[in-house]
Amino acid sequence: MMRAFWPLLGLTAVATAHDGPDLNLFDYGQRGPLLGTWFGIPGQNATFDYIVIGGGTAGLTVASRLVESGYLSVAVVEAGGFYEIDNGDLSVIPEYMTFFIGSDPSDYQPLIDWGFLTQPQQSLGGRVLHYARGKTLGGGSGRHHMYYQRPTIGSLHKWAEEVDDESYEFDNMLPYYKKSVHFTPPDEELFTNSTNIQNPGAFSSSGGPLEVSSGNFVDGFGTWLRKALIALGLDQTEFNSGNLSGSGYSTLTINPSNAHRSSSETSFLQSTLNSGLGPVVYHKTLAQRIMFDTHRVATGVQVETAGTFGTPPVNFTLSARKEVILSAGAIQSPQLLMVSGIGPHDQLSRFNITCISHTPGVGQNLQDHPMAGTTHRVDVPTVATLADDETLVESNVKQYIENATGPLSLPGPGYFGWEKIPKPYRWRLSNETISALSTLPDDWPETMYAASGFAQANDVDDKQIYATIVFADAASFSRGNITLAGPNMTTPPIIDPQWLSNATDMEVMVNAVKRSRQIWAELAELGVADPEEYFPGNNVTTNEQIRDYLRRNLTTFSHASSTCKMGRKDDPMAVLDSSARVYGVTSLRVVDASSFPFLPPGLPQSTVYAFAEKIADDILHGR
Repeated sequence: MMRAFWPLLGLTAVATAHDGPDLNLFDYGQRGPLLGTWFGIPGQNATFDYIVIGGGTAGLTVASRLVESGYLSVAVVEAGGFYEIDNGDLSVIPEYMTFFIGSDPSDYQPLIDWGFLTQPQQSLGGRVLHYARGKTLGGGSGRHHMYYQRPTIGSLHKWAEEVDDESYEFDNMLPYYKKSVHFTPPDEELFTNSTNIQNPGAFSSSGGPLEVSSGNFVDGFGTWLRKALIALGLDQTEFNSGNLSGSGYSTLTINPSNAHRSSSETSFLQSTLNSGLGPVVYHKTLAQRIMFDTHRVATGVQVETAGTFGTPPVNFTLSARKEVILSAGAIQSPQLLMVSGIGPHDQLSRFNITCISHTPGVGQNLQDHPMAGTTHRVDVPTVATLADDETLVESNVKQYIENATGPLSLPGPGYFGWEKIPKPYRWRLSNETISALSTLPDDWPETMYAASGFAQANDVDDKQIYATIVFADAASFSRGNITLAGPNMTTPPIIDPQWLSNATDMEVMVNAVKRSRQIWAELAELGVADPEEYFPGNNVTTNEQIRDYLRRNLTTFSHASSTCKMGRKDDPMAVLDSSARVYGVTSLRVVDASSFPFLPPGLPQSTVYAFAEKIADDILHGR
């Protein structure tokens, strides 16, 4: 459905309302630190203690923690710029988060997204999908839905076992989860028709700078979804203490003081720039190749700052005294390793790339959370319908600008359900699927349910209110891969997620469709939803019809992970040790979601931040 966009003077409001240190994007004649001090000059070779490739969620977290030591110099290489400038209010205002993240190949914005396309997905009838990836300072944290949830205790125990390092147990990781976050408890007066359960003990009063809150507005449909899920046995809980079984309001990376997106750029980068510590940022700059000496020690990176509209680019070298830290994400971290000579020998030889280290796991093991939805007409206004109502534009903008509230301040209903497939459906699963699911920890949910205030279908213009129950496979067994299409970083890699290629995943998603219909039946019983399914429709009933619907409509959360997975040294597919150091070379780490041994349940941004905090701590303590 094509959405309306009512522009605000977003970035100007951000800068002029800022009451912190005198470091501004605009010059009002004040004295103080110069913003340009912390931006590198293209074309000039330079040397730093650490070079971080990728200014995304993990990269800016690591870089900021290293420079906070006060004695280390750090450079950040980022292909994008500031999303507040390059995408304006669409990346700042929570309700506009749905722009340019869809699966249609044309649904991307080139200033903030790479425009990556998947290979034709045989398991989805040959469809080619846009795979949204952030090309901006902040990376995915400047693009995603802003929901913040932590994984389960059992999933992190599995992580610790797979990498043979107990520091990844939930209790040992919890201080790193807490360290990043400044938490604002929910305003219970907002939840007059509901209850927002949160655990303040899951956070630290000294945490930050990332802002995590419950938002300043409550979506009406979300309060009814809460009642429906509780009625179906998903008791209310919270999602930051190691448990995901049940339902609850998700916390969000939204700054409650102004209802702006809180990202690694607005939090970590801006806090270090305002403190006068750095790092030095090379934006609009692409890492082309990691350099090694004859002893396979990473010594720096060759980079290119691109010109525009025919202006030739400039190439130069950034050298590292200590380490190179690769944080380019689950698609481009393995790509850069391979074009630099680290990866499967057969991949490198195809493009005459000198093999520095034969590491077969690079680019393999790609995992994600596939998703779909069912849609009904509803009798309750949603955040989306309120925000898109032309008659409410003035009041919506006034609420947002003056009070940081209203429908623009929230990305959606925000009420989630996580569960293992319940018995009535579980009894119908195949033996093969039961066996596969039994390998997961007991507390690992298999499906996720949430709500969206949109119709998951073609454009709807009948002035009715629609909502979609979104469901996702929280325990995907399908594995994709990233391979090279050329010998350099300017050629996009071959991306083959292979969603639903594993029969277990298809069976889980078929049951998720049926469970979502049970949720809708409960909502209809409550009097807030039309009993008739708008999409895919009441005529889609058999398992084969549901499978066909999924093949035609499945998309993804863009939670790509595990393509440079960590593991034991005797694991032939492991790329990293448990301190994120690349096997086979020295002075090189990979710190982003590609480093995960697997994709844990929950939404991964919390774990990306915590993982980056942990590795930064390892580095500072010589580990």
